[in-house]
Amino acid sequence: MENKPLLSGHLPALNSMRGFAVLMVFLFHAGVPGFSGGFIGVDIFFVLSGFLISVLLIQEYQVKGTIIFKNFYMRRLLRLFPALLLLLIVFLVFSFFFFKEASEKIFHLQDALITLFYASNWTRAFDMGRPVILGHCWSLSIEEQFYFLWPLVLFFLLRLSAFWRSICIGLLFFLSWGWRLFLLGQDASWSRLYNGFDCRADMLLAGCLLASLWNAGYLNFWNNNRLLPRFLAFLSGVSLIFFPFYANWKNAALYQYQYAIIALSTVVIILEIVSWEKGRLVEILNFKPLVWLGKVSYGFYLWHYPIIHFLAASTDLTRKFFVLYAGLLTLIFTSISWYGLEVFFQKYKHRYKGI
Repeated sequence: MENKPLLSGHLPALNSMRGFAVLMVFLFHAGVPGFSGGFIGVDIFFVLSGFLISVLLIQEYQVKGTIIFKNFYMRRLLRLFPALLLLLIVFLVFSFFFFKEASEKIFHLQDALITLFYASNWTRAFDMGRPVILGHCWSLSIEEQFYFLWPLVLFFLLRLSAFWRSICIGLLFFLSWGWRLFLLGQDASWSRLYNGFDCRADMLLAGCLLASLWNAGYLNFWNNNRLLPRFLAFLSGVSLIFFPFYANWKNAALYQYQYAIIALSTVVIILEIVSWEKGRLVEILNFKPLVWLGKVSYGFYLWHYPIIHFLAASTDLTRKFFVLYAGLLTLIFTSISWYGLEVFFQKYKHRYKGI
């Protein structure tokens, strides 16, 4: 039953989803009026990451009979670490000259170390207020914790049938959601609910569950009667466009049910892309500038927040020019990171192919 064709994580439409997601986050952090919920772009990333990583690991297991953990972790290292290290080096050099007091320099060095060791989601979750200028890296910490844990968990789940594997992933999804609801009822801080890996794992697991069901063929009906899938894809697209204007990370409703709607909407869009590659939605998403932005989205995400922070601290631009200037600088540093560094290390990933 599990005989889906091998899936590339670089379908143009999937890259466009990344591009849309990182653009929403940028507009949110840049303080553009009306984008108070742009942070949901991170959650789109989470669902997409859960899906792609799980599909690749499941299919590797089907082809090779195992998961080669060394190869997986080396691929992640080559993809993620060089760009992060470049950011941290530039950040520390800039901070050395930007901040006058030795205590401030030490403070930001500590923040860089917290970021380097992917602990920033927990320092924020427990209201330490760290890191500051690198605060956006909390989501990278969650991703890395997921990359470390999930292959190990999935390796054991793959010994089960596709049905029971999917049931187990679904239970983990509801466990994370339920745990977040419990903490909400215990008056946990917004920072704890928003930054804790345990409270956000359901977004990643939504993508993992989709990967398990899709690869097993349980979602083949999506290609049959196209009326309902098209309608659901339309509703999901509207939902993901609507939430950036509406969501509030300090609103209980977000943690109670809105995240579930965002996860489901993202799952439907991904399913439509991988199941109906010649559909209208894919046509729309194959918009080249958005595809490119999605391709370089990791670097864009890394650079945008420190640039916004330093610009806000050192200039007095009007909002329109501030956003334009921040966007331009982010694109410049993103391009330097991608074409000058990331592409070079990408060439070595083929040595650690999973399939």
